[in-house]
Amino acid sequence: MRKKRSGLRVALSNSVRTQDFHIPWGDAVVSTLITAGILLLLFKVFTSVSLSLPGILAAVFAFELILLSLYTTAIGKWVLPVGVVLTAGACILLKGDVIAGFGALANDAVHFLTEKTGLIILDFKVADNGKILWALCPLTALLALFISRSVWCGAFLPVLPLVLPLYLMVMIGFLPCGLECGILIIGLVLLLMQRTAGRQGAANSLRGLPSHLIPVILCLALCLVPAYLADGKLKTNAMESLEELLHERLYDSPSNSMPEGRLKNLRAWNKSDTPAIELTMEEPEKLYLRGAVYEVYTGKQWKAVPTDEKAEYQDLFYWLHKSGFYGQGQIGIASKYTTQAEPLKMRVRNLTACKEHGYYPYAVYGAKKPNESLIGDSRLPVEEELKYLKGSVPEWYEIQKNLSSAQGRENIAEYLTLEQAYGEYVTKVDLQIPLETWMVLDRQLGQSDEEKSILEIREIILAYLEKNMSYDEKIRTMSGNGDFLQYTLEKSGRGYSVHYATAAVMMLRYMGVPARYVEGYFLSAEDAKKYMSGETITLTEEYAHAWAEYYVNGVGFVPFEVTPGYIDDEEIEMGGSGASEDNTYAANPQKFAQVQRPERLEEREQEMEIFSFNPQYLLAIPVLLILLLILLICKRRLRLKRKLKTIDEADIRDSITMRFGYASCLLSHSTVRLPEETAKAEMLNREALFSNHEMTHAQKETVDEYAQNVLKTCKKNWNWREKIRYKLWECLY
Repeated sequence: MRKKRSGLRVALSNSVRTQDFHIPWGDAVVSTLITAGILLLLFKVFTSVSLSLPGILAAVFAFELILLSLYTTAIGKWVLPVGVVLTAGACILLKGDVIAGFGALANDAVHFLTEKTGLIILDFKVADNGKILWALCPLTALLALFISRSVWCGAFLPVLPLVLPLYLMVMIGFLPCGLECGILIIGLVLLLMQRTAGRQGAANSLRGLPSHLIPVILCLALCLVPAYLADGKLKTNAMESLEELLHERLYDSPSNSMPEGRLKNLRAWNKSDTPAIELTMEEPEKLYLRGAVYEVYTGKQWKAVPTDEKAEYQDLFYWLHKSGFYGQGQIGIASKYTTQAEPLKMRVRNLTACKEHGYYPYAVYGAKKPNESLIGDSRLPVEEELKYLKGSVPEWYEIQKNLSSAQGRENIAEYLTLEQAYGEYVTKVDLQIPLETWMVLDRQLGQSDEEKSILEIREIILAYLEKNMSYDEKIRTMSGNGDFLQYTLEKSGRGYSVHYATAAVMMLRYMGVPARYVEGYFLSAEDAKKYMSGETITLTEEYAHAWAEYYVNGVGFVPFEVTPGYIDDEEIEMGGSGASEDNTYAANPQKFAQVQRPERLEEREQEMEIFSFNPQYLLAIPVLLILLLILLICKRRLRLKRKLKTIDEADIRDSITMRFGYASCLLSHSTVRLPEETAKAEMLNREALFSNHEMTHAQKETVDEYAQNVLKTCKKNWNWREKIRYKLWECLY
């Protein structure tokens, strides 16, 4: 009977296959490709490492060749443990330099995570980029030792724990899919071929590939195509679609009526009376309940600022948040220096609205759970119990005017310093306009170098939209792959709050005013009068709304209503009695940055839908092949189940012969031998085949028991890889 062994132990126990020294060139190439591929992907995280591709390949190949050559000698079995001990000893002796180097690598990883998550993560003080090679050398040595041992032993599966996390990071967009992936996948394919070929000398690595591993190799090999064709974007369209699907499943309800920034082929507004928000206020009044805030307009949707761009402002927001400055509650913070108004209580209970974020009034006062680690202030943390200041835009402009007269109050200078820094961030982020959109606005509004007050800008936008847009909740905006705003302003001329808010935000930006697009819920002053203090107000999806907001120096973002039916006397009066607003902006030394204006370009006719093939879609090929492999396995398992059922339901004579045949098939895939039981079962099989007398149930049960013993013994004798192969691919049991 074959000795029971499994996993890497088989390879380790047989690692010294020859005492004759020779140079294993083939193994060195395979291990170099795998090691270098892993290192190159890691260097996408450790950006402080600046090594050339030829240099990395040459150094790794030389080291791997030395290790693999040692494996051919009598000391081969000691190479891995001795190498690990020597590496650990060197790290201990040079621990100061090694710790500083690993600190530098850790800081690179921190910066990488900041770019991917948009969170503030503090650096390690022990870091020293000048010592980074002191950490890179032992890391590379350990990786090369492990990979070379696995390649020499022909062990594929032990490498997967190192490779699969990297591949998953590529699939979800954390790492780019490029040449590094190609090098790594070629190495893995060669290792898999080597493992299945059987070791008959180091040069015999690429022969004898079993057919059952062909689908796996194809899955890996086809990954090479997107590796070379991908255009370097961090997220593919497929992943964005997956993110949207997960968002809908985790946070949304079927009744949600706002598009959540998605503008491409925008549907009609699907109003409903489904309760979305349950609200209580001490003094009910007109209320913009801000929910999702978007800053980046792409022409097809509104999005949050990409996390890698936010990472540039990590230090700024660390300073702001540590100083108690949060953009979500800026009006409330400013009011502390200008008014003595007491904050009122508000309770916001989410029923069916999007649960990814909270819903805040503009003058929120001292939110309990600000996210100190979040870069940027457009994401509102979930909070039910809030405090707010009574009032609206006129009162908030009054706060701005009074800030200048509050210069002598305690900490006012510190607040103004923080606000100015935040205002500079807003100016950089919330003035961006795509070129195509700028051209549309340039045609519609015309260029003017004359500076305008916010008062004049508001009047221009309201007048334009009143003249050129018609309110229509049933409109379907089939903008296709074109610019949503161009279709709305130059082709359709109709829309509802989403259209009006998008137009207002981009017009504000065009005229130099930082602005953002907001979706949430709106309670009008007329509706608010119907409720008493503390009475529960239920906001249905009919109260869902989109609007623009722009930045007021010293105070923060305030709403700007442009949608017909929502504009009340307050908005109109802002244009007639806003002299203080005009003077405030003229007196403030901070000027709004003007958008850089490109030269006029000839614009081609927009098409409704433009078909384009993105090479990144090829990343879906391995996933589809894996799904196909799973379906094939399920089909084979079902076929096995049917055959076993046929054996059970056959008459006694046929059942005996088929069951014996099944046991013989199992034995053909193992070195197991059961002489006594096999002889008895063979006699019953011959009797069932060639005799004419009737067979008994006891004889059938004897053969069934024999087949069960064979299966049990085979499973006990097979290693875990053989169990997977015979169960999931060849489907023998």
